[in-house]
Amino acid sequence: MGTSKGYGGPSSGLVPSFVDDPTPPTQPRPPVTAPAAPGTPGAPTGPSSPQPAAPPAPRTPPRPDTQGTGSLGGARGNFTRFARTGSRSALGSALSGYVHSGTGGARRAARRMGSSRAAASGLLGVVRDFQRLGPTETLRQLNLAGLAARPAADVFVAILEFICPPGGAVDDAIARQAMLETIGDLAEAGVGSFDTLTPQQLQDVFLDFISRSIEGRVMADLGGRGITLPDDIAAVESAQAQLHDFVEGATQGQLSGRLDGVERLSDRDIATVVNQIYETAFELIAVAGEAAA
Repeated sequence: MGTSKGYGGPSSGLVPSFVDDPTPPTQPRPPVTAPAAPGTPGAPTGPSSPQPAAPPAPRTPPRPDTQGTGSLGGARGNFTRFARTGSRSALGSALSGYVHSGTGGARRAARRMGSSRAAASGLLGVVRDFQRLGPTETLRQLNLAGLAARPAADVFVAILEFICPPGGAVDDAIARQAMLETIGDLAEAGVGSFDTLTPQQLQDVFLDFISRSIEGRVMADLGGRGITLPDDIAAVESAQAQLHDFVEGATQGQLSGRLDGVERLSDRDIATVVNQIYETAFELIAVAGEAAA
C-alpha cells in the first residue's frame, strides 16, 4: 500500500485517503460509440479516411459483496498493535482474523473485491492478448497502437483508463489506487518498452495488482473506523512496507502457476480464474497469518 514512489501514491500514509470518505453513488459511465460509417445519417462528409477502432466500453464492475461478515474489531485491534510495534505476529493475527472472522472466509473475502475483480479481469485480458496477438495488436484493440514502443509504465497509465475508469465509490478507488501503485512498481523496476515485455513480466504486473488491491481492501475495511498509528513517519512507512511484503510473500509465488496457458482463456474463463485467484490469495494470507501469529 502506497510504497510506490510515483504515479500518485497516497499522501496520507498507511491509511489510504479514500478510507474516511463516505461512499457516494457511482456515476453512470458514458457509453463508447464507434464512429459513424460514411454514407450513414450524421456521418461526416468529404473524402473517406481510415477511422481508429473504438476502444471497448468499460464494463460495469460487480458491487462488493459484504453480506455474511462478522466483526472486524479483533482484526482492527491487532492491526493497531502491529502498526505501533511492528510485530509480525500481530500482523498475522490481524490478517487471519480479517479473513476468517471479519469477512466470513476466503470466498466471501474474494467477493468483496468488486471493482478490483473487474479490473483484474481487464488486466489479465491484456496479458492474454499480448501473448496471443502480440503487443501492437493488443494496443490497437484499445486504440493505443502508437504506444507499443513507449516505456511499459507509460503504456499502462493509458491502459488504466480502460480497465480502472474513475468512479465515485470507495471500491472503485481501491482498484484504481492499486493499479497506480502497480504502475509505480513497474516504473521503479526500470523495465523497458511495452513491446519488449516478457510473459513473465506481464504476469508479475498482474500478480502485483492482485496483492496491491487486497492491501487496499484490507486497509479500507480495517481503517474505516480508524486505527491508531504511530506518530513516527518512519514507523508508519515501515509498517506499510511490512504489510505489502507479507501479502506479496504469501501470495505471489503460490499464484504464479495459476496463469499457465493464459493465452487460451476466453473472457468468461478469465473472470473465473480471477475469482479463483482472489479466493486462493485470501486463503494463503489467512494461513500465513496463522503461522505468524
